[in-house]
Amino acid sequence: MFNESEEKQARQLYCRWFAKFPKMKNPTDINSRSKYDFAMQIGWEKMRLMMTARKANTDKNGYPYPWTKSEFWSDSK
Repeated sequence: MFNESEEKQARQLYCRWFAKFPKMKNPTDINSRSKYDFAMQIGWEKMRLMMTARKANTDKNGYPYPWTKSEFWSDSK
C-alpha cells in the first residue's frame, strides 16, 4: 500500500488521465497510442505508481483505490 504522498500523486495521475480520456479504461495497460504517449509523458516512476495502485485495488485489499477505475471519475462529475 501507499503512504499518503504516493496515494495523492497516484490519484492525481488517474484524475489527469480520465480528464483527457474519460471512456478509455486502464491507462496502465499500454495497448494504444494514447496510453503510450501518456506513459512517455509522465515517465516510468509515475507509471509504476499508477500500476501499483491498480494492482492493489483488489477484493483481498478491500478495494482501497476506487479512483483507478473510469467509473469513479464519471460518477463524481
